[in-house]
Amino acid sequence: MVGAAVVGAGATLMAASNQKKAAQASQQQQQVQNQRSQRQAVREAQLRRSQALASSQAMGSAYGSGFAGGSSSLSSQLGSTMGYSTQMSGLAQQESMYSTRASTLGAVADLGFSASNFASKFI
Repeated sequence: MVGAAVVGAGATLMAASNQKKAAQASQQQQQVQNQRSQRQAVREAQLRRSQALASSQAMGSAYGSGFAGGSSSLSSQLGSTMGYSTQMSGLAQQESMYSTRASTLGAVADLGFSASNFASKFI
C-alpha cells in the first residue's frame, strides 16, 4: 500500500514536471513565431519603402515631402506592428506561466489529498 502511494506521488510530480516542460516548449515556439513575424514585417516595410522611392524617382520627385511623409508612415506602421507582436508574445508567456503554475498546484493538491486518504485508512 505504501509503495503504491509513493509511486502515485512520484507520478504526480513527474506529470507536473512534464506539464512545465510542455509549457516551456510552447513558450519557445511562440517566441520563434514572434521573431519570424517581426522579420517579415521589416522585410515588407523595406519593400514598400523601396517601391515608394522607385515610384517617386520615376516621377522626378524623389526625396520630396510626399516621399518623406509616406516613408514616415511606413516606419510608424512597422513600429506599431512590432509593438503589437511583442505585447502579444508577452501575454502568451504570462498565460503559459500561469497555466503551468495551476497545473503544478493541482498536482500538489492531488498529492496531498491522496496522502490524506491513505493516512485516514490507518486512523
